[in-house]
Amino acid sequence: MNEICLSLVQMRYTGQIMILVVEDDGPGGRAIALALKTAGHEVMNAGDGTEALELLSMHDFELVITDLLMPNLSGQNLINTIRLKWPDMPIILTSGYLSQDLGKAIIDGTAAFLQKPFTPTALLMTVERLLPKSN
Repeated sequence: MNEICLSLVQMRYTGQIMILVVEDDGPGGRAIALALKTAGHEVMNAGDGTEALELLSMHDFELVITDLLMPNLSGQNLINTIRLKWPDMPIILTSGYLSQDLGKAIIDGTAAFLQKPFTPTALLMTVERLLPKSN
């Protein structure tokens, strides 16, 4: 990971950010978590949208990163539920596939989008763009 980029991203935050990563691909979810932890964030992982909603009800997350295609509850349905319960929650939607629903979510400003595969730098820059900046 680019050390300069990582340092710039870390300097922008007032403190540790709690992020929920929702990914049914274990290695993919661990890679995302590692990049975020390396940048100084606290991370919890969920394997699907149903587990994510349980964690969201128990913890104060400041950002959700979710895959689009997952078992039990899709990323799109998860986003719709988050918007009802936590309307101001920043969300990053990730996918290796593009669908009409995904396009609608991006156009409506419901979620930022990262096309898989993405680099740790792209992930961290998107996180930085969505989170409140320090003074």
